[in-house]
Amino acid sequence: MSGWRRWTVGPAIMASAVCSTTLAAQATPAGGRGTGIDVCSLATSEEFQKAHGVNPAIGIIPDAPEATQMVWGPHCDYSNGAIDLFTKKSPGAELDRVLTLTKGGKQRVPVQGLGERAFFTTIYPDDQYRRRGFLAVFTGPRVVTLSMDPQGNEALETTRPKLEGLAKLVLPRLE
Repeated sequence: MSGWRRWTVGPAIMASAVCSTTLAAQATPAGGRGTGIDVCSLATSEEFQKAHGVNPAIGIIPDAPEATQMVWGPHCDYSNGAIDLFTKKSPGAELDRVLTLTKGGKQRVPVQGLGERAFFTTIYPDDQYRRRGFLAVFTGPRVVTLSMDPQGNEALETTRPKLEGLAKLVLPRLE
């Protein structure tokens, strides 16, 4: 019996080590190599929740955004979305790579009035637990992306005006 466990548990431990190494290569702590930009300072949790549609009269949920340094640049997780800055290597190529990994970007709807150019798309569109609206804004040598969860069973497209409003708040803070 113990021989069976050894042959079952051993490969599981090895698979766990390989997977965690892959994730560590994608993300490092916020204090690691960086661009000098605190991406979580671009929007407060309260601002993100208001953009998402939380009624301030009911109360804003206390939540601290969490910064992580990714392969492409700084990333900030909010309770119902994220902001990323693509600043490393070729930002456009990195964005395309990430959209491919997230099964997103199949339809890129142009958005006027933001940055040099911008588009709205979706990521994880067929996964009810991870699906999000996604707005990418090209601003000079970097790309700013904002993603947001839909509320309940709302269509992903309902996040577009929310993301555009949040982008209008965030973009001036990059300058």
